[in-house]
Amino acid sequence: MLKRYAAFVSLFRCASDIFIVACIWLFVFYVRFHSGILTTTKGIPDFKRHLLLTVPVVLICCLSCFFTGLYKPKRVLNIRAQLVEIMKANIFSALFVLAFFYYLQDVPYSRKLLVLFFIMLFAGLFFSHVLTMAAIRVMRARGYNLRYYAVIGAGPKGQLLVRDIEKIGWLGLKCAFFVDNDPNLIGKELQGIPVYGPVEKLTELVTTETIDEVYLALSGNDAQKSYGILRTLQSAGMTIRIIPDWGNLASLSGMTAITIGSQVLFSAADSPLNGINTILKEIFDRFIAFILLIVFFLPMILIALLIKLTGRGPVLYKQIRIGMDQKEFNMLKFRTMTMDAEKESGPQWATDDDPRCTFVGRWLRRTSLDELPQLINVVKGEMSLVGPRPERPVFAKQFSEEYRKYMLRHKVKAGMTGWAQINGFRGDTSLRKRLLYDLYYVRNWSWGLDLWILLKTPWHILKG
Repeated sequence: MLKRYAAFVSLFRCASDIFIVACIWLFVFYVRFHSGILTTTKGIPDFKRHLLLTVPVVLICCLSCFFTGLYKPKRVLNIRAQLVEIMKANIFSALFVLAFFYYLQDVPYSRKLLVLFFIMLFAGLFFSHVLTMAAIRVMRARGYNLRYYAVIGAGPKGQLLVRDIEKIGWLGLKCAFFVDNDPNLIGKELQGIPVYGPVEKLTELVTTETIDEVYLALSGNDAQKSYGILRTLQSAGMTIRIIPDWGNLASLSGMTAITIGSQVLFSAADSPLNGINTILKEIFDRFIAFILLIVFFLPMILIALLIKLTGRGPVLYKQIRIGMDQKEFNMLKFRTMTMDAEKESGPQWATDDDPRCTFVGRWLRRTSLDELPQLINVVKGEMSLVGPRPERPVFAKQFSEEYRKYMLRHKVKAGMTGWAQINGFRGDTSLRKRLLYDLYYVRNWSWGLDLWILLKTPWHILKG
């Protein structure tokens, strides 16, 4: 029944899109040639010809939506993912419509009309699909269009799964029961959900209960013993979903899968910053860093003179840091401390009123101007403008022993500024909170997040 309902929803979306595209195509003719908003210098084309073009235009747009997956069931997709699909469908529709008119050059058409059509097409499809999504979510919140599932495994993993699903009410997923082999759990209720058992009875239970999906929340030998039952249910047309057993591994972002031969492999530590985004970010970093080096050339020369005139020693200070993929590099800074500052104390954190700092160095550290030479590291490709701050090898080793996920920071390039820094966690602050912010950045990287961090950094420095 639910599959039929999902097909009905997809059919409704397709039918509404056909209607909307047709209406928009006809409406733009009026806006372009009869509304008086845009001037007409070459005369008004025949409306009958424009009317005949409605069929191929509607067909092209709807096929584009179909092939981009716009009409697939979207129960578990969030709003953002669905909006991306709508945008993708619009782009493909525009490209194919342009290609269609390019090969029909004998058919008169207005470029302004096409631009208006593409703008209104995006607005129309966006409004239509968002309205449909909102209506479906309201229905699910009121108890309609629900999908019921059973969970194999009433342990902590199964209970966490149910809690996570219930937090996202718009999914319309309801747990009917747990099934487990533990005699201490069978017959009880967990989170208001009954626990049945043993697992072997699942094939009987799904016939008496209204079950659409079965989730496996077991691991190891217990999971292996359940596969025979899952095969039987799968053969009967039941949807089976399996929670991967990551063990002690940490998943950085949305799970990705690759197929090699007959094997399906899942990624347990991947970042959104991959593929073409890696190359584009590096080009962006190097270009902006080069521009900033030109802008700050004179201030950097003045700072270098101040350091040289107020004490002995080099202007620049090189320090080994850990970068992307745990590779070491020499990070550059203006020297802010006395020569051989760590000769007696060894590696240690610098404090606000560190006696090892020079007079000029204390001012440079307070204004973060000592970090300017790291623009050279960015131009060389050793660092990024935005990313987790690089740490010294001795501290990185120590922190990785204290925090299991610490080394996941190195899935991206180290940065001059970062999400932790603009939120107040830099230097000698809570390591745990800095790690949480760094991992959030790695998991949720986007161009928007990078630009927000870059815009916030000067304000953060001015605030001190």
